[in-house]
Amino acid sequence: MTYEEKYNFAVKELEAAKIWKSNYNPPITRLLRRLGFKAPLPHYNSFLKNALSTGIYFGCAWGLFMYFFAWGTQNVPPAVMLSTAMFAGAFFGVVMASYYRHVFKKHKLTPWHEIKSA
Repeated sequence: MTYEEKYNFAVKELEAAKIWKSNYNPPITRLLRRLGFKAPLPHYNSFLKNALSTGIYFGCAWGLFMYFFAWGTQNVPPAVMLSTAMFAGAFFGVVMASYYRHVFKKHKLTPWHEIKSA
């Protein structure tokens, strides 16, 4: 089964579970697909992949936002900025990975590697 067939099956399964499109197809997933990566939808990723991808994405974006709109004018030391952004990213990543894992189990979705036989 090709990646596109697995992807389409996963989308149909998520839609049947009444999961919002904005939830199962977040901006980072759309960006990766446009760049040519064959990334599974977040509900089908492992806990670690979800924690790292959402955590790094959020930590960088939030850290830059905070730098330009708050920390830059307050003389916050770079080590504090970096550690705070890393903590925020790690926290967000674990929470999002937990959410995706919970929804995956709640709706009894098919694991990505088993879609070929579904």
